[in-house]
Formats: sequence, C-alpha cells, structure tokens
Amino acid sequence: MLHRVFRREIPLLAGLIEAAAPGDRQRVSTLADHLDLVLGALGEHHEGEDDLLWPKLRKRAAPGSDVVARMATQHEAIAGALAEATDLSRRWRTRADRDTALHLADALRELDRHAAAHMDDEEEHLLPLMAEHITPHEWSEVGERGRRSVPKTKLLIFLGAILEDATAHERRLFLSQMPAPARLLWHTVGTRLYDRTTTRVRRNSGAIARA
Repeated sequence: MLHRVFRREIPLLAGLIEAAAPGDRQRVSTLADHLDLVLGALGEHHEGEDDLLWPKLRKRAAPGSDVVARMATQHEAIAGALAEATDLSRRWRTRADRDTALHLADALRELDRHAAAHMDDEEEHLLPLMAEHITPHEWSEVGERGRRSVPKTKLLIFLGAILEDATAHERRLFLSQMPAPARLLWHTVGTRLYDRTTTRVRRNSGAIARA
C-alpha cells in the first residue's frame, strides 16, 4: 500500500510541477509542500529498511543474501536521485522559475524510474523472504519509524494517500489496526481534509482522489 503512494505521487507531481506557472509562488508552495511530504516519506521508508530490516535478513536469509545486497545497491541509486530532487525542490521553492521547475520534473521522473524498478523487484523477490524471516513486530517497527517521520499536521493527509488506491478489504484491515480515536478522527476530519488537499494539489490534472 505504501509503495502505491510513491508510484502514484512522484510522476503525478512531476507533471504538475512542469505545468505550474512561473512566478506563481502560492502554487509553488502548495506543490513543494506536498513534494516534501512524499520525498521525506520515501527517504525515511528506505532508511528504516536499511537500518532495521537488511541486517536481520542478511543473518537469517543466507540463501537470499544476494537479493538483500541488490536491494541495498538499489537504495543507493534511489538516495542519489532523491537528494537531487530534494535540492531542486528547495531551489524551485525559492526561485519559482520555469527552468528549475523543468529540471525538478526531470529529476522526479528519474527518481520514479529508479524507485519503480526497485519496488517491482522488492515486491517480487524480497517480500517472500521478509514473510519468512521478519516477525510482525519487527515489520511494525519500520512502519512506526516511518509514521514518526511524518509531521503531525500531515498525518491524516498521508493516511489518505495510503488509503487512496487501497481495496475495500485493505482499507478495512488497515483502519482496524489503528486505535479507535484515530479511526474516528480519520472518518470525521481526515477524509474531508484529504479531499481538500488533493483538490488543491491536483487542480491542473485529471487525477481524482478516491480515498
């Protein structure tokens, strides 16, 4: 479910940034804020895997250690592309110019190529190893670390991003694992907040929020 956020939002933002009018600082701020959320979550997700999962899998899944090594190498390539996109996002926020926007859109498409190939590989080859060698508690530690990295004011928005492309079953399962007050907050406040956020961010695209 988390991978779907990155698969959807990174290329979508590349197109929206490319289409933004130069000098429209309000639009630049809106898109840069959302991009910061997505890039920050991607970076923290991968750092969490690097720190909390790869060392365990290297010890426990020796026949699959080549898969783990490949994942780590792919993370390095993604980290480089992520750093470039993050730097360009900061410059674009300051300059609000066309050239930086185009460079940022290209950097995001490059990041998307690296991330999409990695996620395909991870879902096909690594998840079976994790299911066998990583406990539910250990996996939850990665998720909790990622949750703590999201600013509290953005938690409901990021929850909406996770749920947007979820199936009905996935949505029920995901929400059932949340504390009851958090579920209530999502249903009473979060859905409308996410709706407003996606409408504001995607105003020039054909994407429709489905959370």
